Amino acid sequence: MIMVQSTFHLVAESKSEVLELMKDMTRLCRQEHGCLNYEYFEGMTDTNQIVLLQEWENADCLQAHYQTTHMEEFLGKLGNYLHNAVITRSYASQDEPRVTSTSSDDLAKPEQTIH
Repeated sequence: MIMVQSTFHLVAESKSEVLELMKDMTRLCRQEHGCLNYEYFEGMTDTNQIVLLQEWENADCLQAHYQTTHMEEFLGKLGNYLHNAVITRSYASQDEPRVTSTSSDDLAKPEQTIH
């Protein structure tokens, strides 16, 4: 699985306009092959900071996403609404095997790894 985190610092005066663009992107991206999750989050201390978290089945699905028409259109409009460049980080993750429990009261959890 590939995870992408992007941070946007919005111009306050046009925030409502860019939020509509982001809602539309969410709808379109969730329909794409390989999209596991696509959601924007507003900052609690800085409400003009928006974080996008994406999860894709694999790198090929993510690359196909970058080539879509709606991504091209979104990026073409986005610069009008930003204070500075978008900061993006990508992470690759291996899916952990699911652990099943014999008792419904006892939920087994995989061993945790601290990074």
